[in-house]
Amino acid sequence: MNALPIFDPPELPAPVAERFAPFWAAVEREALALPRCSACGRWQWYPEDGGPHCPDAELVWQDVATTGTLHARTRVHRSFLPTPEPIADPFLVGLIELDGVEGVRLVANLTEDVNGRSPAIGDRVVARFAHLGHRRHPVFMPVPEAMF
Repeated sequence: MNALPIFDPPELPAPVAERFAPFWAAVEREALALPRCSACGRWQWYPEDGGPHCPDAELVWQDVATTGTLHARTRVHRSFLPTPEPIADPFLVGLIELDGVEGVRLVANLTEDVNGRSPAIGDRVVARFAHLGHRRHPVFMPVPEAMF
């Protein structure tokens, strides 16, 4: 399979829902955090008001690994979200199963590693945190050989 070129993703507006604030606060400190049900321990993404299986439970945000496995990827040519300007270049997003997090996968931007290798399905990936516009974003790249 040919590698797809990686381009900078566009600046997208920050989510306004308060329930996403713990995620973005973790990203600002170069970490990832996801909500987990306080009763059954199941992870949940996207966050809702409570656990989906335990009506009286609360969601508790916990830091999670910044490494995982890439399960799918696609090249985006046209944003599904409103953008201030049209997308000039396509960019890659992937579906990542984070280490130690069962039942949810995170959609995130992808980029090349320092050697110019783009992530392929099944690759181990690691988050790096890049400034895009007015906030930091998690961007996943292939795990460098030195991390094995």
